Amino acid sequence: MNKLLLLGDLVPQAKQKILDLGYNFDVLPDAQSFAQLSPQDFPEYEGIIVRNIEPVDPKFITELPNLKIIARNGAGTDNVPIELATNSNIWVSNTPGANAQAVAEHALALVMYLLKDFGNNKMAKKTDLSKAVGAELHGKTVGVVGWGFIGKKFAEIMSVLGANVIFYNRSKRTTDFAKQVELDELFSTSDIISLHIPVTADTKYLVTSELIRKTKKQPILINTSRGELVKNSVLLNGLQEGLLKAVGLDVYDNDETSLEELIANPSVVITNHSAALTTESLEAMAFGAIENVDAAIKQGKPLNPINALN
Repeated sequence: MNKLLLLGDLVPQAKQKILDLGYNFDVLPDAQSFAQLSPQDFPEYEGIIVRNIEPVDPKFITELPNLKIIARNGAGTDNVPIELATNSNIWVSNTPGANAQAVAEHALALVMYLLKDFGNNKMAKKTDLSKAVGAELHGKTVGVVGWGFIGKKFAEIMSVLGANVIFYNRSKRTTDFAKQVELDELFSTSDIISLHIPVTADTKYLVTSELIRKTKKQPILINTSRGELVKNSVLLNGLQEGLLKAVGLDVYDNDETSLEELIANPSVVITNHSAALTTESLEAMAFGAIENVDAAIKQGKPLNPINALN
């Protein structure tokens, strides 16, 4: 019987689906737990599903002789050594769009928390109502950086709620409810900016101090994508210089000192990389990853490949 390896546990209904498709599986706690495997089991594994965001130990690729696919349980694949997998004739796949609604709603929640100034509106006494003055989303210009599944979904929500939506994307996109602009224009004209792009060699630390200095409307900045799009220190400087009104983050870079400063800043709200974690999206991502593995093993190619094999 074909056997799969789960790097991080899946929801029960997903594990049942694996069994229904005729596979057995083993579960390891995370993508760095290769040492917990027994060498005699190496030949059994034909597919890996990666649930966690830790970098995948390259030994999963180099030491498992019959591995055919590494399926990411989510959209981002920056924790998978794609080049090594490709050179080893192993597919890499993801589940595009499976968590789009969840992440877009989370970004909306961060926007609303900061726009309505809930941090200063916690059980305010009637004599303190001056601290409880928020703002309305309707009529605001919302700049969306990235036009993938999540960015587009977030833009749709903002448009329905009455915002004027503009977006930046490296390639040309057409839509009837948003206007595509250059990145400088987006930062200089937006009241709210939300990041929805992956981290690549071209986008790493895309949001710089120089870019934030182009802002004219003291925008709220939201990042639910990847921490390495903007340094914590850049966000702190933007707040301290009055260039940003507030910051909402579900992701952040790994500098502990600046992270603590962000957490302590009253104009910042941070969640713990949980934007994609809803009951619905966890099931959708897991089922999508399973379908990719099943297709790669039985048909020779996953439904959503990231790489190309010869």
